[in-house]
Amino acid sequence: MRLTVIIPVFNEAGNIGPLTQEVHRVIGPENELIVVDDGSTDNTIDELDPEICTILRHEVNRGKGEAMKTGIRAATGDVILFMGGDGQDDPSEIHKLTRGIERGADLVIGSRFVHDPNPDLSGSRTQTRFSKDAVRPINLMGNRALTTLVKLLFGIQVTDSQAEFKCIRTDKLEALNLQSSRYEIETEMLIRAARSGLRIVEVPVHRYARAHGRSKLYEVPLGRLKFGWRVLRTIIKGYFFWR
Repeated sequence: MRLTVIIPVFNEAGNIGPLTQEVHRVIGPENELIVVDDGSTDNTIDELDPEICTILRHEVNRGKGEAMKTGIRAATGDVILFMGGDGQDDPSEIHKLTRGIERGADLVIGSRFVHDPNPDLSGSRTQTRFSKDAVRPINLMGNRALTTLVKLLFGIQVTDSQAEFKCIRTDKLEALNLQSSRYEIETEMLIRAARSGLRIVEVPVHRYARAHGRSKLYEVPLGRLKFGWRVLRTIIKGYFFWR
């Protein structure tokens, strides 16, 4: 099973260089690493090493969804794994997701909120795997609201509908025919996978605070409201029109 890791990135200087080096170390040269620079205006491109990754570029920013689709078209692996370019996902946990594929899943989601399979000494199955700087309270509330809606409408038993750290069989992904251009592509992928009868599982992963910069949604006026509306619109469209 050959793996392709796709990292869509926009203005992540300071984060993307160390991240790609660590991903390459974890997956090895026998697997594929693709970075899609979505029109960055900082030094992101200068931190990328063409010796360890395939570099694809959009001349202007077209959105996360478009960057992911560009990466998908170039991928040669049997399995595709997506992760953010901000360094908040832990490359050492890549094998948690690929192991889920090896065990028969079609789509594996790295969830920040799913219960751990083994309880700790206190008997609790819940472990905090993120800090308030990694997942801000407003993001947490929004994610939970959207995840609850997805669960109710589509019967998907997930805890983290907005997770970007995920792994999917390439042939199954190509059949989904994703259309979204921006962040709502995460929701579209999940809903289309469920509508297509794919086996979806979650594995517990950590989420770390950024070392540099901040979320690009802060740079867009009313960014979080616009994001929420795009996701909600995708959910409504998926419920009424996708079968």
